[in-house]
Amino acid sequence: MDNLDLLLIDGQIATFVAIVLFLLLFIFTGVKRVDEGRAKIIERLGRRHKVIRPGLNVIVPILDKVKTNDFVLETILDGTRMPLVSKAGISIAEHRMDPPVQKLMARDNSEINIDSVVYFRITDPIKIVYDVNDFAGSFESLIQTTLRQEVGKYDGDTIITARETLSDALKTTLLDASNSWGITVLRVEIEHIGFEEKVNKALSEAREEELLRRADLVAKKAEAEQQLLLAEAKRKADILEAEGEKQAIVLRAEGDFQAKKLEAEGAFLIQSREQEGKAKGYAAIATALKENPEAIVALEALKAQALVAESLGNSSNSMIIPAETAGLFGAMGSIMKAYETTKSQNPQLHSRTPETSKPASKRKVADE
Repeated sequence: MDNLDLLLIDGQIATFVAIVLFLLLFIFTGVKRVDEGRAKIIERLGRRHKVIRPGLNVIVPILDKVKTNDFVLETILDGTRMPLVSKAGISIAEHRMDPPVQKLMARDNSEINIDSVVYFRITDPIKIVYDVNDFAGSFESLIQTTLRQEVGKYDGDTIITARETLSDALKTTLLDASNSWGITVLRVEIEHIGFEEKVNKALSEAREEELLRRADLVAKKAEAEQQLLLAEAKRKADILEAEGEKQAIVLRAEGDFQAKKLEAEGAFLIQSREQEGKAKGYAAIATALKENPEAIVALEALKAQALVAESLGNSSNSMIIPAETAGLFGAMGSIMKAYETTKSQNPQLHSRTPETSKPASKRKVADE
């Protein structure tokens, strides 16, 4: 093996070693891992380039580098500044800005203490790092300025009930101002709105009096409603009682009417049957007399005998009449009564009966 071959082998080895070294350099410097909930800024040749998110990210070695923690990014919690960046990167989780309690002036020059809290999230780390100087101080000043403007629109009496309105107005203003800062305002809460201790005491006493007055009004209203309900119940009870009495009277009248109606119908039916029986009897007698006119003479004789018996009964001279004769007179009276009725209904029978048909001996007895 000559020197040329050795040089070729050495060149190949050197090239392989260079490639391996480049690969190792690329792996260690070009691949960056970002933890969950964090983000890092990549600068290319000293200028802002891009943001790498959680997971494995590839950058160009030598040209690109991760921006180190040579900047300040903080928030305020309970009056203390807390960092939002560490070696792992910039925190992109939800954060809270809790500035100290502010003493502000309302429209009527009353002093009001307001404690507000703003919840936000970093959405563009490049803007918040490069475009904002002292983010915590700027954000706090923006919150205070916005609250001062909004509180000045209200009186001391109405500001207490305007908590939600203040929150919405503060959120709207912060959203408009913070879009260029690379953050998103999630929500705004007014934790406390109050006055000085003396004012709070006076308001508390006034509120207590107001509550007592309302309680008294509620009690009186309840009593009046109860009396109204009792009166209404009594009125309905009276109406129901009157309706019951009216219904009872109507039912009694209907019962009496039905009873009288049934009684009248029964009496009418009895009379009808009685008249029907008499009519049938008279019709039978009339038919018999019509068929046997000689029976009229016998009836007239019987009538004369009845008159004789009646005269003897009214006379002071008593006489004994056999039982057979008395029975004959009773039968004769019944027959004569039927005959008189039939004769009144049939005048032609009377015209047939001559007065001379009566025996002379019997007319004499009747005259005596």
